[in-house]
Order: sequence, then structure tokens, then C-alpha cells
Amino acid sequence: MATMNEKSVATKIYLVTGGGGFIGSAVAKRLHDEGHHVRVVDIAPQPSAVYFTEYTQGDLCDLSCCEAMMQGVGTVLHFAANMGGMGTIHEGNDFTIYRDNNTITLNVLQAAVRGSVDRFLYASSACVYPGHLQDVSDDKDVQLSESDVFSSGEPSPQGLYGLEKLVGELLLRQYAHKLSIRIARLHNVYGPGGSWHDGREKAPGALGRKAVAAKRLADTSEFEIWGDGSQRRSFIYIDDCVEGLLRLLRSDYAGPVNIGSDHSLSVQGLAEVALVAVGLEPARASFAFDTSKPVGVQARSSDNRLVKDVLGWEPQTSLKDGMQRTVSWIDAQVETLLDSQDHPQSILRQLQKSTVIELSASTLQFGVLLPITSRGTESPQVCLDHLRKFAASLYSTTWRDTRSGEVKFRVKVYLAVDDDDKFLLEGQKAESVLREAGVWDITRLVCNFPRGHICSLWRYCATAAWKDGCDYMALFGDDVELLDEGWLRGIHQIFQDLSRKTESPPGFGCVAFTDISFPGMPTFPVVHRLHMDIFEGSVIPSAFVNQDGDPFLFQLYRRFGSSKMAPFRLRNAVGGSNDARYTKEHLKEWTFEVLDDATSTVELWSGSKGHGIGKKLTIDVIVPSFRVQFAALSRILKLESSDTCEVMFILIIDDPQASGIAELEAKYGFRPDVRIRVNASNLGASASRNRGMEESTAEYVFFLDDDVVPQPDILIKAEKAIRTNPNCAGLVGTTVFPPADTIFKSAVHLAGVTYFWDIATKLTDDIPWGVTANLIARRNKDKIRYDIRFPKTGGGEDIDFCIRKRNFFVKEGKRGFQAAPEVIAIHPWWYSGNRSYWRFYMWAKGDGALVALFPELCYLDWSPTSAQMLLLTLLSALVAIILGDFSSFKTSMIGVLAVFVANVGHDLYRHLIREKTLDLRSTMTGIPWVIAVVESALIRMLSEGGRLVGQVERGEWLLAVGQQRFDWFVGRVGNGPRDNERRNSRERLVLWFLLLLSISRLT
Repeated sequence: MATMNEKSVATKIYLVTGGGGFIGSAVAKRLHDEGHHVRVVDIAPQPSAVYFTEYTQGDLCDLSCCEAMMQGVGTVLHFAANMGGMGTIHEGNDFTIYRDNNTITLNVLQAAVRGSVDRFLYASSACVYPGHLQDVSDDKDVQLSESDVFSSGEPSPQGLYGLEKLVGELLLRQYAHKLSIRIARLHNVYGPGGSWHDGREKAPGALGRKAVAAKRLADTSEFEIWGDGSQRRSFIYIDDCVEGLLRLLRSDYAGPVNIGSDHSLSVQGLAEVALVAVGLEPARASFAFDTSKPVGVQARSSDNRLVKDVLGWEPQTSLKDGMQRTVSWIDAQVETLLDSQDHPQSILRQLQKSTVIELSASTLQFGVLLPITSRGTESPQVCLDHLRKFAASLYSTTWRDTRSGEVKFRVKVYLAVDDDDKFLLEGQKAESVLREAGVWDITRLVCNFPRGHICSLWRYCATAAWKDGCDYMALFGDDVELLDEGWLRGIHQIFQDLSRKTESPPGFGCVAFTDISFPGMPTFPVVHRLHMDIFEGSVIPSAFVNQDGDPFLFQLYRRFGSSKMAPFRLRNAVGGSNDARYTKEHLKEWTFEVLDDATSTVELWSGSKGHGIGKKLTIDVIVPSFRVQFAALSRILKLESSDTCEVMFILIIDDPQASGIAELEAKYGFRPDVRIRVNASNLGASASRNRGMEESTAEYVFFLDDDVVPQPDILIKAEKAIRTNPNCAGLVGTTVFPPADTIFKSAVHLAGVTYFWDIATKLTDDIPWGVTANLIARRNKDKIRYDIRFPKTGGGEDIDFCIRKRNFFVKEGKRGFQAAPEVIAIHPWWYSGNRSYWRFYMWAKGDGALVALFPELCYLDWSPTSAQMLLLTLLSALVAIILGDFSSFKTSMIGVLAVFVANVGHDLYRHLIREKTLDLRSTMTGIPWVIAVVESALIRMLSEGGRLVGQVERGEWLLAVGQQRFDWFVGRVGNGPRDNERRNSRERLVLWFLLLLSISRLT
């Protein structure tokens, strides 16, 4: 056996191209086990099993990839190729296979020469041998020797696959003066790890699979064989192949060498071996011969005289033993496959058939939908300038995907031009610009739609692309510039990932580009032809004019967890969030019936096809923020939902000068589930929440204050509560404060101003109202918004909103707000718990308007409030001053004092004696607790004062001095709260009168 000195290359890297494949991985493993540094490059992702030192997923059709792989390499073992069995290597795939494999081999060889590689082993094929030598009429073996390639003068290999392999051999010989070359002509390698069910399998894998399926089905009534079964082949087991290859690599022999078996049998005979391997009797099998499928040459086996002579090698594994191992491995693969299937019998039936792979069908067509107009700019030429930039970016970002890779892509541009746009129609100006950039596949569509109806142009283009067989449709504009290479394969991969994640059919969903001119907004969507199938050729409903079509698609598939923003960027020069070249026409309220109808269409289609695609719950979290506290908002934006719920965060910034906006947008602005909107001026909490609702497309909106600390599972708990109460106006969460560890904090609780913050723990059904710090509402076409007549800082708007929302739902035969006690958020104390009464005063100024808005929810209390008593006594003092009646003035001032004493004294009596109030939220006891009660009375009085002042400012004079009181429970819990309030005010009035009388007598 001839050998080669290994010292010169022993310390260098072994590069195995196609090392993720069957033969390449087996060779790489052997070298790695021997302790060599093995670098694998393959187009497939890195496998979990480690049999290499380095692994790179790369496309060898890219010369730069090949050159990068050659760093430090001493030996190249070249197995990478587009190949397979007769289901792949047939005439229909000839050009694709030749083009791919020739490009790969040229690139790898060129990079190896430039990289000063020492040795190059080339995996050739028995397909290089002339076809006429193998097309015999009788059942005799044909053993092919290495010299037979040129036996008839001119070579005539099997198909373009064989021709490319032969050309590869000749290329290597051309560089034999620079490389130590080795050429192995492989003959039908088989064994565990080889293809067995993807259409690229060879006869041992295919027949082994069919035997396993027959065994599991206990059915050999129709055992498929391509051809008439008489074709003869020899087969070599993978371990023997690896041994032969490494002996060749380490030898000094530079000529072609057969690596195969010289023992052949018929294909039917191989099928019988496979049946025996699974324990079935071949005599009982009924073979179904399919002569319509590719079969290749009639007879072929290896002449091994040369390889025995120069390498001392011959196969050691019998076909029986090799097939037994192979079939056992295939059986284990089938077992794993069936474990994840609901209908194993159906899968096994499919495994009994082989398929023909048409590589041309793997070319995916992207329809680029391109409405274009010369109007709306200072010069018609400007549109061509924009188009030129777009065309250049389209070419540069798709060049690689349209020329290399396992999956090929093709770009077809659909130009939509108005029939009266004379500038563009004359001389094919737009087409010329595209062709100058290298874009050739162009279809012009002359359209007759009203000006500015971009969505009509889009629908027309999409339908044309669908009818032409395009796989994907991508909407662009002539003023768009694509910024990232690889978006064709990248978006296709995202669709595949969505399909796997959601268990939906391939192509189900919507993928949008990242528009850097309009961050976070899905403005340029891509859909698959499956979408067009579902909607019978219409990409979006006809109601859309020129706005909202793209977010419609994104939000539609969001409801099924199948929309995603791709990381591929583009820049939109005109339009987006800025002014467009036409008058923008939004479709009002498309997020209701239009979106719901489309959702129903998808659900009906899914059900009819048996896909069972689950619709997800959608929630939009709306957070108005004036302060823009980055840490607090980040805490909210980090909340996670379950896999059955889709959540979007809508932040409405109410101070355009807030210092935290830039940091917030920099970190979260490009998240597709975060939408940051900045008001032009301070509009207030109500207006900001309304804007959030206008932005929302979800089924539910979840209002959170920007300073709350939600429990980490709040979204999961919210989803659970919603699913438990699907037909209600909304849900009221539980908002709690940290422990009241100071007198002031305890006083706030005792004053009752936070009573409704945790109302969900006190009531369960038909909650009167909830605070907007933690409130969920069902989106509905009810036009109910927060009333901006209430103060910007809040006060009464939440009560008003909940009442009107509840009434609408009850009128529809549904339920009001329900309790969601497990939806918990912690609200920190305002100003870190330092004393501040202004907030409570302003709340009361706002909620005093409820008396006028909802007189039916009010009750009469003939005893005045503390504010009314103060107003009365102060007015009497003023009159006394005017009249010069000092005695009456003195009595009036005593009355003022008595108001405070009566209210404080009554609250002390009520909390300490009558009700013996015990608030577990407070840590105060003893004297501090008594002081807290005193302070709570002052807070209550201040709130009553604010209510009166608000009514006066609104001109509600009669209500300000009248006896109507708003029922905070809006009658839901009976007359108990009303009677209790009447009792308290009556007792305070009596106490005030007694105090006034007593003090007057004493003085």
C-alpha cells in the first residue's frame, strides 16, 4: 500500500465541506476521534452531536465563505454537493444541480489554491461513467473500472450531475501542480445516518423505510419499487467507505479510485434483504413496480482491482449485516417521528411511498408589489430618482439569495402605474430604471383607480402576483430603501419558524420589515400566498383606501400568534409617520368589524381544513406617563404573558419635553410589541388614555398607571380572569399600597380615599367602578372614552368611564365589571409618603361633577357636608362684618371652629368607639393611631371642600349647596352605604349644633 508522509500536514486543520451530511459527518467524526483538528462547514445548522472541533453554517456558493474557511487548513475533504438518490438526480433537476455543484467546487478549489492548502480530496461519483456501458439488456453485472470514463473517446456521464463531477475531477487535475489531489468515485454509500425519508434517500434508505413501515402496519400487500426491480447495483456500507477514503487520503495515489463494492444485486433483491432485516418474509410481499419514476442505468458495480492494488482496501461489511444495522436505525427514527404524531397509521402509509423532488419547485418567488406615481413631487423626475435608489437596494440585498443557497429565491416586481400617468407610461421609464440596477423580471400593471387609492393598487398587484404563482407578496413604495442583505431567506425562515411555533400551515402569518423612519409600526408587511388563498385572492378588504392596510394584516395574524417584525431594516423617505404625496384617508374603526370579520374568516378556513389553529387572546396595555420614569416603565415593559396571549404595550407620553423620552425610545422603540407615542402638548391622563385606545387593536385594553409595580404574573392572571369572564365590560384589579408605616399614610386609608383601590377583594360581581391604575376594559364599538372635562390629573373620570361602559354592556345583555382580585399591582405612596393633600383636593374637584352627570345615582342627605357648613358659617361671618354685628361675627367664628371640632370628634368616636376600626394595612397603634384618625378627618373635609369648589367653578350653584350626594357604590350594594353616610352627617350636624350652643353659652 502506498503511503504519504503525514508530518507536513499533521498539525494543520482538516476542513470537511458538507460535513453536516451523511458521508462528510462520518469522515469528520473519524478524524476527530483520531485527535485531529476538524473544521466542518455546511449549509445546514450545527447538529447537537459533536464530532468536530469547529462548525460553521455557511453557503459555499459564496466565495468569501470559502476563503474564510481556508484559514490554517492543510487538508480539504470536499463532500459538499446538491445531491440525492434517483428522486433527486433526474433530468428535471439537471441544470439546478450542475449550477450549484459547479459553483461550490469552483469556489472551494479557488479558495484552497489561494490558501496554500496541501491536500485536496474530492468526492466524485460513479455517475461519471458512460451510460452506454451500463445499459445492458440481460441480468449481468457491469463492473466499472477507473479507465472506463474515456473508453469510447468522448465522455458520456449520467446526466449533468455526473458531468459536473467529471468536470470537478478535471479541474483538480489542472491544479495538481499546486495541490496534492485525491479523487474518490463513490458507489452507492448507505448506512445509519443517511437520508431515509426526505426525497433525497438512495435505494437502501428508501427500501429500508418501506420495510419498517410494512412491519409496523403488518401490511406487505403493496411494497413500492421504482422501475421493474431488475436494475442492478452494488452498495457500500458507510464504515467501509470512510476507511477507504482515509486510506486514499493518506496514500500517494493521485488518480481516480473507485470506493465501492464489486458485489451487486437487483433492486428487488435489495428490497427482499430489507424485508428480512425487519423480520418479514419476502415471499409474502406483493411488490408494486412503478416504471413511471426515474430509475437510472440498468446495471452498475465497482471494479475494485485498482483500489485493492494501490490501497490494499476492500469492503468488510456484508450487505446483509449493513442493511440490518441500517434498518434498525431507520426503525428508531420512525419511532421518534410517530411519537409526535396524532395519526401514526397515516404517517406510516406515507412512508410506504417515495417522492420525486423537483428542485425548481424549491425556488421561492417573492412578488414585490410596487405602486409608483410621478405625481406629488416638485418634478416627475424625482420619482425616478427614488425608484433608482430602491432598485439598487433591492438588487444588492437580494443578490446572494437569488444565486446561492439550498433554497433559491426569485424576485418578480409588479409595477402599478396609473393609466393617466403619461410621464411613466411613455418609454417604459420605470422599467428602464429597474433594469439598469439588474432587476429584470418586471410586470407592468396599468391601473384605473381614483388618485391616492394606494390600497386598491396594492390589492391589484397582490392578486396578479398570486395568480402568477408567487409564494410571497411584499408591499413596498418607490421611495423605500432596503438596508439589510438576506431578507428573502430571512423572512422565509421567519415564516417557517412561525409555522413550527404555532403548529400552523407553512406560510400562515404576517412578517413586517423594521421601518427606521416609523419605529415599532408594521408598515411594510409580507404575506404568503396562503393568505391569498384564505381570502380568495384579496390581500386586504376593499374598505381600505390608502391607510391602515399594513397594520390590519399584522394585527389579524397577531390574534393567532403569527405576526412578527423582522430585523431587516428599510427607510421610507416619504410617508410613514410623516406627510405622504396624497391625502391620507384612514378607515375609521377598522379594528372592530373589519378586523373581527377577517378573524372569523381565518377561523372558518382553519376549521374547514382541519388545522385547528388556536386564536389567542389579545391585550393592549395602555400606560399614560407625564413623568417618564425609565425604571418604572421598564418594569412594566418587562412583563410577560402566557403562550396563549398576545400583548402589546402602548405608552402615551404626555410631556413632550420629558427628559426620559430619548432613553425610552432608544431601548424600546424598535420592539414590535411596544408603541411609544408622544403628545404634542400636555393633554392630561384622560386624553392620553383615549389616544391609547385609538391606537389599540386588541380585544381588551389594560390600563396601568406609570408608577405602579405590577406583580410579575399580572398578565397571566389578567388572561385567566378574562377567560373566566368573557362576556363582561371589563375587570377591576387589586391595587394595594405598601404598609402604612406613618401617621399620614394611615390617615389616608382612614379617610376612605383609597377604599376602591382594592375593591376587587371586597366585591365580586358587577363592581361599581375601579381605579385606572389597574383596570381592564373590553374594547367595543361603543365610542365610550374618558371624558376630558375631568381634571388632567384625574378625579372622577374613571368612575364616569366605568359607569357608561357598564351600562352599555348591560343593555346588550352582558355583564358589568367583574372582580379580578389576583390581578395585583402595588402603588407606591405619592411623594414617597411625604404629606401632600393637594391630590385629594383635586380628585374631589373632578368627581363632584358626577352629581350632575348621574343624578339617578345620587341620594338626598338633608344634613350638610363639612364644606357646606364652613361655607354657611363663613358667609354668616361676612354678613356680620358688613352689618357691624360683632356678636353675630363671634358666633359665626365659633361655628367655624365647631365644624372642625365636630368632624374630628365624630371621626374619633366613629373609629375608636363605635366601629373600633382596625386597619391591618397600618402599623400605627396608641397615640399615633389617634393622631392618624384626627388627620384623616382633615383629609376628608378637604375632599368635601374640593368637591364644593369644583361645583362652584362649573357654575353648579344649586348642587354646591344642595342635598344631592353621589353614591360611590352606585346602588349596587343596597341602601347600606347611603344610610351610613346619612347617619354620619346627621350625627356631625347634631354634634356641631351642640358644640356651637355650648361654646356660645360659655362665652
